[in-house]
Amino acid sequence: MEFGYWSLIPPVLAIGLALITKKVYISLFAGIAVGALIFTHGDIISAIGKIVTIFWDNLELKNFSSWENFNNSWNLFILFFLIFLGILVALVNRAGGALAYGNWVIKKIKTREGASFATFILGVLIFLDDYFNCLTVGTVMKPLTDKHRISRAKLAYIIDSTAAPVCIIAPVSSWVANVISQLTQSGVGKDTLAAFNPYNVFLTSVVFNSYALLTMFMVVLMAFKSYDFGVMREHEIRAKKFGDLYNGGKEVSKIVDKEITPSKNGKVIDLLIPILFLIVMLIGFMLYTGGYKLLGGENSMFDAFQNMNSAKALFYSGLISVIFAVVYFAARKLIPLGEYPKLFWAGFRLMLPANCILILAWGIGSIIKNDLQTGQFIGTLAAQNFPIELMPAILFLIACLVAYSTGTSWGTFAILIPMAIPMVVSTGRTDLLMAMISAVLGGAVYGDHVSPISDTTIMSSTGAGCNHLDHVSTQMPYATLVAGVCFVGYIIMGFTARYGLGVSGTVNLLFCVPVLYILVRVLSKKASQKDDSIEDKQKA
Repeated sequence: MEFGYWSLIPPVLAIGLALITKKVYISLFAGIAVGALIFTHGDIISAIGKIVTIFWDNLELKNFSSWENFNNSWNLFILFFLIFLGILVALVNRAGGALAYGNWVIKKIKTREGASFATFILGVLIFLDDYFNCLTVGTVMKPLTDKHRISRAKLAYIIDSTAAPVCIIAPVSSWVANVISQLTQSGVGKDTLAAFNPYNVFLTSVVFNSYALLTMFMVVLMAFKSYDFGVMREHEIRAKKFGDLYNGGKEVSKIVDKEITPSKNGKVIDLLIPILFLIVMLIGFMLYTGGYKLLGGENSMFDAFQNMNSAKALFYSGLISVIFAVVYFAARKLIPLGEYPKLFWAGFRLMLPANCILILAWGIGSIIKNDLQTGQFIGTLAAQNFPIELMPAILFLIACLVAYSTGTSWGTFAILIPMAIPMVVSTGRTDLLMAMISAVLGGAVYGDHVSPISDTTIMSSTGAGCNHLDHVSTQMPYATLVAGVCFVGYIIMGFTARYGLGVSGTVNLLFCVPVLYILVRVLSKKASQKDDSIEDKQKA
């Protein structure tokens, strides 16, 4: 690779600065600037031009030149969808739907454990898309978790742990479509791997995807047993005993929330109907963009989900849902017509921080992936130095590092799946196919899960109204513990294959689940010894 170890500097710098300075915008831009300097070999003028080009391309500004170009946007559609969702949140809050739902669910769920588990269940049920999951679950569940003094950091963790981890094992989602596309392009179903159907390979790999499955197990464990440790324990103690949901900080959406006074006439249906309408529209546009035969195309439902354009589906479903909400709330006489411009502006402001971070994250991801080729460098380095039996574990580790550094699991899929499949073909080790694919998928989700520049991490902290870096620091120990157990599991899986004992995702889980449980118990018990000092610090 042309840039070699130099390609590691921008992501390491951006992430390091973010964790040290707590200034996400400055840290991300610093990573972009240093990456541009490395790419242009220190030419400052060329580096400035490169930075301008990166933002121009990622904002897809040229697509405003014609409707045809705009209609083929991706990043623009994601940004607009977030704005539409912010507006929808503002409208639902003003109409009193969220308040009514919060009051209703508070009466039904009486315990902290029940509130945490209800949040988990809602996250699992919204499996079509991670962006939609993060923002919807946060909006709906905040009144309940606030009532039971669950910290915003814990809420953000539950949201994040039921976004990408659920989407990557769901039978139908925008993520599944991306993975199947990568498998097909990499040769699954062709030549040596002609006996393998890409969709069946994905479904079979689910039981091997120990990171996603163990992450959900850990959320349930934390919900019912409260085995908290690390920085999260401090957040939870302060929330539970002193009502400090932000650990001394402030909610990111507090200013916007203060501008919206909920209607006292709102009902639970005023929350459910707009959200259900959005879900129906999202599914419909996913099928439509995928060419579903009942919507004017030629594809079956499976093929439609495989070929859909999720960004376009999000954009149009969001736009139509906002229009529907305006008409619906006007008909219900819950929002005066003169207030809609103010609410549109409030919704835009609500999503502005998330959009700014996303734009910067796309920028650093672009220069890391396309220009410096950080992922390819890491992957090639490992593939040349380790035996095939270790490759599931090595691929898992590489995927963790690449996704953490670039902030994108989808980009990691695109980098590593085309590397993993040829390894299987060249060595003839088709018995390791599922393990290697699931290792890439699980590792990518972990890296995406904990990276401060990841879009889903950003969306989770936004949806929960939690300080972004508080979310990163509290989630990191939990996710990393799960990843460490999974890494050992993949090593065992590889060597059982080496000695003719077969490769079993179920056996791997039977090893990982009790090990994770024991480690969580030990860490929680050790952390509990510091509880008194945390309480004394809060009182002081």
